[in-house]
Amino acid sequence: MNWIRIRLDGPGGVSLQKQTLESVYLSSMDFEPQERRLRLMPDGVVEIASEGVPFMVHAKIMLPAYGTIWVVADNLGEGYTGGFVDFVSEAARSYIRMAEGYAQGLALPPEAQGHLLAAKEFEHLANRGQSTGENRLFSLSHAVYAAEAALLEKSRQKLSLSAKGDIKLGCNFFRFNSPNARYAKFFTGLFDFATLPFYPNRTVPEEGRYEYAYIDRALDYLESKNITPKGHPLWFGHKEVNPPWLLGQDYPALRRNAQAIAAHHARRYKGRIDIWDAMNEAHDWANCFELNHEQLIGLTQACCDSLKEANPDSTAIVNVCLPFAENVAGRYTCYGSLPEKLLSPMAYFRRLMDANVTFDAVGIQLYFPARDMVTVDRLLTIYEGFGKPIHITEMGVPGGSRGGASSSGSDWAQLSMSEGSWHGGWNEKTQADWMEWFYTIAAAKESIKALTWWDFIEPSFSGNGAFLYEDENPREILFRLIALKDKIRRPGSSCEAT
Repeated sequence: MNWIRIRLDGPGGVSLQKQTLESVYLSSMDFEPQERRLRLMPDGVVEIASEGVPFMVHAKIMLPAYGTIWVVADNLGEGYTGGFVDFVSEAARSYIRMAEGYAQGLALPPEAQGHLLAAKEFEHLANRGQSTGENRLFSLSHAVYAAEAALLEKSRQKLSLSAKGDIKLGCNFFRFNSPNARYAKFFTGLFDFATLPFYPNRTVPEEGRYEYAYIDRALDYLESKNITPKGHPLWFGHKEVNPPWLLGQDYPALRRNAQAIAAHHARRYKGRIDIWDAMNEAHDWANCFELNHEQLIGLTQACCDSLKEANPDSTAIVNVCLPFAENVAGRYTCYGSLPEKLLSPMAYFRRLMDANVTFDAVGIQLYFPARDMVTVDRLLTIYEGFGKPIHITEMGVPGGSRGGASSSGSDWAQLSMSEGSWHGGWNEKTQADWMEWFYTIAAAKESIKALTWWDFIEPSFSGNGAFLYEDENPREILFRLIALKDKIRRPGSSCEAT
């Protein structure tokens, strides 16, 4: 094990705040985190243990005029092998290189070109010794902006020059009460894909007794509007969504019950609901039953197999959260024990592939996600390596609050570590901007087949992240998606899920 020295300086050459220094972690070049083992030295340098090479360096940092975000330094794509990393200047170099790479063959719009010029100028001033710490931060901020804007332009051009895809646009449909409500009317105008709630505490409150009243009522409406439904989930090891009768069971009993529940849902709705999140967050995150890795893989296989046996034409999605696996670096979970080596979402999918588990699509959640668009795009490329279609199954960023709306959201650890700010801070405009940028970049990737926002009306899981306020008044994001959707997909398309 090698100890790497990392410097994170701010204005005046003073080290950045302790919280930033303690956020530093290393990952492989495919984003697999190393467990964080660091110490803060008297001179403000971070010393961190490296388990292997080459590696990238991640730090959650406040960038001027941008916000608080996880930033990556990767030695111009080559990775580091040891020694010393001047993080801010190295990260700026990395993002300038990425911006220039995306810009090749493009006529960059003024926003992207301006940020790229600014990043290089502040880098030059810093290297000349003029307000070095401060100018390096400004260089990095502009470099991130430039890389994102160049990627966005590249994606827009790809969509304009090629046939648009059949990407499905969706949201959860958890609060339907009337076809005459604005909730239903706005939803129908926006989406062709809807997620229905199959949490066990709602659908199987007692052993052997199934409750489908809400599902049936909502599904009837969706079918009347030609909106494709998806069931979520067949299994989820989160304590709050499981009924008391399931808690405390050993693995053989859980597996039997998981198979029975999956088969019952799939058989009952065969031909009506053919797309399912077969397993949710089973990578050491939501593990209230404290299963080991072999059992988590086995339970995933059991749910997928039961689904396929009951409905051979179904689409089985395996869904993960925290796709960058910051929790692996920090060694924490939502529920369950802490094994010697936590399973990241990437490692979990590799284990599924090695075990020949039959599933059809990779499902990824993206809350906030406190990452710039370029790094998200790079990570999605890693997930493409599993050779399966990708569904963005859940996502949300805050949209600010207007008078009359209550403060909503969650303080769950899943959000607290991924939470950040983007392009100057969250409000209705930046929420709509984030959606437009991400949806455009995602739609340009042929592997991505569905984009599902996670809350349509407040209160929302991500905290003021829904399309509608509680009184059904819309945020800007609703109108932005109306204007955007035919630019990123074939108008009126009715696509297959995979």
